[in-house]
Amino acid sequence: MLFNSLDFGIFFPIVFILYWIFFRKNITARNIYLIAVSYIFYGWWDWRFLSLIIISSTVDFIAGGQIFKATEQRTRKTWLIISLVVNLGFLGFFKYFNFFADSFVDAFKILGADFKPSRLNIILPVGISFYTFQTLSYTLDIYYKKLEPTRDVFSFFAFVSFFPQLVAGPIERARHLLPQFYSERTIDYNMLRSGMIMMGWGFFKKIIIADRLAIFVDGVYGDVGAVSGLPLILGVVFFGIQLYLDFSAYSDIAIGTARMLGFELSENFRRPYFASSFSDFWKRWHISLSSWFRDYVFIPLGGSRVKKAKIIRNIAVVFLLSGLWHGASWNFVIWGAINGLFLILFDSFLDREEKKLPGKIFSALFVTACWMISLIFFRAQTFGDAITVYTHLFQSAGHLVTEFGLGAMELKMTYFLLLFFFIVEIFLESRDNLYEWFSRRHFLIRWTVYLALTASIIMLGSYGVGLNDTNFIYFQF
Repeated sequence: MLFNSLDFGIFFPIVFILYWIFFRKNITARNIYLIAVSYIFYGWWDWRFLSLIIISSTVDFIAGGQIFKATEQRTRKTWLIISLVVNLGFLGFFKYFNFFADSFVDAFKILGADFKPSRLNIILPVGISFYTFQTLSYTLDIYYKKLEPTRDVFSFFAFVSFFPQLVAGPIERARHLLPQFYSERTIDYNMLRSGMIMMGWGFFKKIIIADRLAIFVDGVYGDVGAVSGLPLILGVVFFGIQLYLDFSAYSDIAIGTARMLGFELSENFRRPYFASSFSDFWKRWHISLSSWFRDYVFIPLGGSRVKKAKIIRNIAVVFLLSGLWHGASWNFVIWGAINGLFLILFDSFLDREEKKLPGKIFSALFVTACWMISLIFFRAQTFGDAITVYTHLFQSAGHLVTEFGLGAMELKMTYFLLLFFFIVEIFLESRDNLYEWFSRRHFLIRWTVYLALTASIIMLGSYGVGLNDTNFIYFQF
């Protein structure tokens, strides 16, 4: 079920009303209810894949308890391996089986062998990369003695399947989210109001700006061999902004939805295009995934406490795995490698003491430009398409920018919306807790903003004219 769909527009109000009327006082009943509605939310796409969530939840609930009570390290490690094999096994089969099979065949073709094994017709379950990492955080934290297991099976199953962030994050840690299922939730006006504001801002970013940018980006990347110059450069820049708006919009809606049910999810984006270095960028972009790789891959490998050669190795491993996590394609692996290389090569120059404003602006522009250049591999359908984009970027333009789905008026509207968005981002960067500041304004000011936001979503949203797909980009991962 998509957040930006009529189905969710009917589903969530019903869930919300029943939740607060019938389930706010009985914790066990509430968690069972949340499991049920979360399974409906996920099963709306394909109910067959609910079995994967149920199996992962069951295995990790049992494994966590066994790891905690085991007295021998060998037994603890055995149960951790069981958790890793089951979860990563599902992820590996559904997401990577054909990728590795095809890569194996291609490797033998280089050696002169030619055989064509049958490919499996595998459907990628929505959100499997997200909930797999979320449930694994539970067993890994217990193994590293950072968390005690829960005895409440319903709380644990609700934690794994919690519908606001089930299919595209934030990837929650058990240490943060799981305890929230143990206690009674109470109606908090501030949480309800901030939740609605975050949902509204998320829908604004997705429906009005990101989906409008998608029209142009899809037009450019649909036939990269025929595009060059300014339209191609604009397509690359627009995709970098679209990706941020699209994914951060999902996170905002997820966080807002959870708040309206009394739960607090983790921040997933913190204005990454203002980053002063590449390491700073990854502390601001998809924070829940970046911190997951830091805590469960980078630090166990030795982190930055080892010799420089091993630090470089650790960074390379993390970014290659991050690229592979995003998709079963060499394009994603190359994209990850490029970003790891940026961090290794440039951070010693960028990540210095406090910079003055010109230095901050230069660093932010440099990091953002490098990031957007790397995203060519992220967005292009094939390796060949990516190379074509790079070679055509600075050739003379063969088309007008108005030939890719957005006319002159639509492009002007897009530029205005982007200007407005980045003004808001600048304001947020300078005043971190904007909600508290906004909540103190006169109610006429607040309601004017609420009504303007709602009206703009209805009137300015991109609802299908020239739009082929309104799915959130990260649904494919």
